[in-house]
Amino acid sequence: MGGVSIVLTEILDILLRLVAAGVIGACIGFERRIHHKAIGIAGMVLIAIGSTTYMLLGRHLAETDPSSISRTLQGFLSGIGFLGGAVIFKSGFDVKGIKAAAAVWITGAIGLAVATSYWWLGITVGVVTAAVMFIADSFPDEVREEKQETRG
Repeated sequence: MGGVSIVLTEILDILLRLVAAGVIGACIGFERRIHHKAIGIAGMVLIAIGSTTYMLLGRHLAETDPSSISRTLQGFLSGIGFLGGAVIFKSGFDVKGIKAAAAVWITGAIGLAVATSYWWLGITVGVVTAAVMFIADSFPDEVREEKQETRG
């Protein structure tokens, strides 16, 4: 019976981490969604849950190979960079999607923080990120970086 409770406790811990990362990702994705931008709620939730999953797997593998955490982080950073790059568009001198790419990158980092028990880091970064994104979109178009066009 003790083995079952250990497995159940581990499953609940994993679920708690995935839900926490998903909720934080949803907060960031909500800002994207209400402004009709690329990568909305579902996308950010999936990024947060995916990054949490990769780090939880890396932590599990580290029990037999301590260097697996480093390799997990390196692989994750390459993958999240590729995903973030997919939302950046360039047209002449105008570049769009930088904020979405940064949100992808940060949401991935939040998932990593939650997976490694740095709950307050993940929560704090999530709140600050969502606040910055909401505040940035409250400025007039002339002030917001992603709406400016470079003329030269």
